[in-house]
Amino acid sequence: MITNIVSLSLIDAATTPVTHVFTPASRVSDNTARWVDREHNSGIAIGYASVSFSVKEPTNSGGVYRQKLNYAEPILDLTVPSVPKVLGTARVNCEFIFPDIMSDQQRKDVIKKFYSLIGQASAVTLGDNVAVQSLPY
Repeated sequence: MITNIVSLSLIDAATTPVTHVFTPASRVSDNTARWVDREHNSGIAIGYASVSFSVKEPTNSGGVYRQKLNYAEPILDLTVPSVPKVLGTARVNCEFIFPDIMSDQQRKDVIKKFYSLIGQASAVTLGDNVAVQSLPY
């Protein structure tokens, strides 16, 4: 568990995997932490991949916690180096909604099952289906 904001190390799926280090960046708001990968996309700010995480607590008894985890990775056109252009941005937006009555272990179980659903490439996860944009048949 991250208690103080520290760098995140995310590993890609290249044949020889590359670790991408996301360093803490400015906060978007009081309840949102943000990280950026300054090393890739030629170190150009508009090309930084980013991660953000926010937590919203229940507003009343018996409510739900909402935690949003977002990832964005711009694709740049660097054919004119002095004028980089964003061609598009890959995004993943994930929201966890947990009733406040759930235990820590129950929440950990849900998160682990979700990770297993899209996790390591295999014949029984959906990660590859997402990557190749193919519905199981």
